[in-house]
Amino acid sequence: MPSSLSEQAAMAGNYVERAWPQAREAAWGLFDRRLQDIRQVILCGCGDSHHAANSLGWAITNWSGLPAAGLTSMEAARYLIPHLNSGVGRVLLVAISASGETARTREAVALAKAAGSPTLAVTSERGGALNQEADFSIQLELPPFAGGPGLLSYLASLIAGFAVGARLAPAGVQEVVEEGLAQIPGSLARWQATQASAVAQLLERFEPAWPLLFLGSGPAHGAARFAAAKCIEASGQVAWAQDVEEWAHLEYFCEPAELPIWILSGQGASTGREREVAEAARSIGRTVTVSEWETSSPMPGWLREGLAPLVLWSGPLMFADQWMSRIGQHPFRSFGGGRSREQGGGISRVRSSTRISSLAQLHGFRSRN
Repeated sequence: MPSSLSEQAAMAGNYVERAWPQAREAAWGLFDRRLQDIRQVILCGCGDSHHAANSLGWAITNWSGLPAAGLTSMEAARYLIPHLNSGVGRVLLVAISASGETARTREAVALAKAAGSPTLAVTSERGGALNQEADFSIQLELPPFAGGPGLLSYLASLIAGFAVGARLAPAGVQEVVEEGLAQIPGSLARWQATQASAVAQLLERFEPAWPLLFLGSGPAHGAARFAAAKCIEASGQVAWAQDVEEWAHLEYFCEPAELPIWILSGQGASTGREREVAEAARSIGRTVTVSEWETSSPMPGWLREGLAPLVLWSGPLMFADQWMSRIGQHPFRSFGGGRSREQGGGISRVRSSTRISSLAQLHGFRSRN
C-alpha cells in the first residue's frame, strides 16, 4: 500500500498544473489600490510554511526588485513588525499557514494590522481563522490523500507565493514566469525518475546513527529545510539544513568522516561554490549526494533557481519514505512519547499557544536605538 508521501509525490505534477492558474487568478484579483504601492514584502510561517517563505523571499526579490524576506512567524511578529518605520503601510505581510490556525502566524497578522501593514493569508483550508483575520487571502485547496507528512500543502504555499511575486513583477517578467511554471509538471515527472538512483546509493551506505545534513543556498536553502523536515517527520531521523558556504565553516569539521551531506541546487548564483563544497566533502571522506536540477526545456537561470523548490524535494522525500519503511518506523513516530495530534501538536500548543495581541505588550522589549 502506498504511503502518504509516495501518494502525494505521484500527485504533485498534476497538482502544480491545476493550482497555478487558480493562484494566478487569485493574486491578480486581490491587488486593489491598497496593494499597488507595496514597496517591501515580509513572508512568514512555521514549519513547512516557513521553509516555503524562506525560498519565496529570494524569488520575489529577484522577480520584482522589491526587498523581500522569509522569516519564521515568531521573528516577524515579535522582532520585526514592532520596529517597522513610518512606511509600514507599504509593507505587505504574507502569512503562510496550511491549516490557517497556527498561533504564531495569526499573531503576526494581528500585530502587522495593528502597525498599519496590509496582510495576506496563504492557506490550504477553507474557513481557517487566518483567512478571516487577514485583509486578503489566497486559498488553494488540496485533493484528498492519506494523512501524513505534508508535501502538497508545501507546494500550494510555493505556488501562491510565486503568484504574488509574479503579480508584483514587471509585465515582461510575469510572462517568463508563467512560461517557466508551465514546464514544471513535465519536468517534475522526468526529474523524479532521475533521483531514484541517487536515493538507492545513499540507502546502501546510510547508518541509523548518522544525522543527515541537507545543503542549499538562496531559494534552495528553504528546499533543504523542507527536505530535513520530511526525514524527521517520516521516521524521527536526525536531519537538519545548512547554507552551502556555512558548511565549510562549521560541519566540515564534524566526525565521523562518513557523515552524509546532500546538496540541493537550482544551478544558480551558488553553483560554483556548491561544486567546491562537494569536492571538499568527498576529499575528507563524506558520503555526498548532489541533486542539480536540470530543466527539460531552456529556462533563464534566474527563473530556474527561483522555481527549483518546486522540484528539489523529490529525492529527499523518496529517501525519507524508503528509510521509514526500511527501519519499520511510522510518521511522526506514531505520536508516541507523550506527543499528540491534538491542537496541532498537543502539549507543544502549536495552535493554542497564548498570543500577543497588541504592540504595547512588546513595548518593554524594544531596543533603545
